[in-house]
Amino acid sequence: MPGVEIDRSTLWKRARQDKHGNIPDPKVAEKAKLIDELQKQVSEGKVSVHGSNDVLTMALGPEHPGRLRAVCAGISPRQYFNLPKPQRVSFDDHLKESLRVLLQEETKKMEAKAREETLRMEARTKQLVEAEREHFLSQLSQLIPNFDPTMLKTRISQSPKSPMSDKASCSGGDVRSLHVEDDTAKMGKHQEDEEKEEEKRDEEK
Repeated sequence: MPGVEIDRSTLWKRARQDKHGNIPDPKVAEKAKLIDELQKQVSEGKVSVHGSNDVLTMALGPEHPGRLRAVCAGISPRQYFNLPKPQRVSFDDHLKESLRVLLQEETKKMEAKAREETLRMEARTKQLVEAEREHFLSQLSQLIPNFDPTMLKTRISQSPKSPMSDKASCSGGDVRSLHVEDDTAKMGKHQEDEEKEEEKRDEEK
């Protein structure tokens, strides 16, 4: 938060954590545990810090000449530790903002990498499915004579016709012609019966 002094050791740890707050490197993780213990002792008054002999120096050892851990490049130990406290607070706030931006960039990189991995897995799965399908079709071709693999391809089939649809599609003229043919057949049979009856009467005479 603005106005609150940021300990270098905290910045050093945060810069080495992943998005889940874990430190992948075992050796670095051991140093982080030592920093946590030293910070606890400082808060309890068991250990005192002064100037460059802060928690990070206690955990990692003396600074290299001209360099300062967990601080922007170009800032020497003398420049940092000789700053008046108000200026150091403002400077530490700037470091905190820089660290936040750095963590956001690292998170975006990890998310992009995860998306790429997901796409690769999907492509690999598609290849495996296609290979299994080709193997299955090959086996069917050996078992079934004249087997056509295209039979198994997805087709858009037309809906079957309802038996009633054919009846419903008949026009009125078709229906009338059916009735006329039926009446003609009946009249022909009636005439044939009358002729037979007349022949029978002639024979009896």
